[in-house]
Amino acid sequence: MTKKFKRRDLILQQGNRLFAERGFAAISLEDIAAAVGIKRESLYYYYPGKYDLLYDIIEPQITSTLENFDLILKQDQDFATTLRRAIDNHLQQFNPSYLHMAMAVRKNSKDDVEEKFTRLRDLFKAYENKWFDLIQRGSDAGEVRPDQPPRMVVYSILGLCNSLSSWYRPEGEMTLEQIAGHFSDILLKGITKK
Repeated sequence: MTKKFKRRDLILQQGNRLFAERGFAAISLEDIAAAVGIKRESLYYYYPGKYDLLYDIIEPQITSTLENFDLILKQDQDFATTLRRAIDNHLQQFNPSYLHMAMAVRKNSKDDVEEKFTRLRDLFKAYENKWFDLIQRGSDAGEVRPDQPPRMVVYSILGLCNSLSSWYRPEGEMTLEQIAGHFSDILLKGITKK
């Protein structure tokens, strides 16, 4: 790997770490440059602004999540297994800071990077639509209660999965795999005794 790519990777790693630790709004390019051990002017060579860096942190993550979701959907599995695997995929790709960073994208993207963030918003929407297709397919097959609107089910699933950003800690009591299992059980079986 060339020095240029190693430096770019280090900038991405330090930017991701600082955004996660202190929040996107609290971090400046000077902070990131200092963490990398370079001058701010040198950082501009790689990233002219924070939003450019943020894009390069989030885009590969959501793209990978979408690609894995597509692989799950292509497998010939029953609805419950597909749903469990899709939830596990979402959580295994999870980074507690991404949701907060994504919110920064949705609320604050600037004109000079608007095109990049339009792509990100399109990726988020494509992911939501894949979930909708899965739930609609389950509804059509009688696997999902007919009184539950598929779009509302999707928002509930994504809201539940994304709630990890406010409480999950890697050193906590449960692994992401265990949490995915509990989320799947809650969604597929409910919480009341039958």
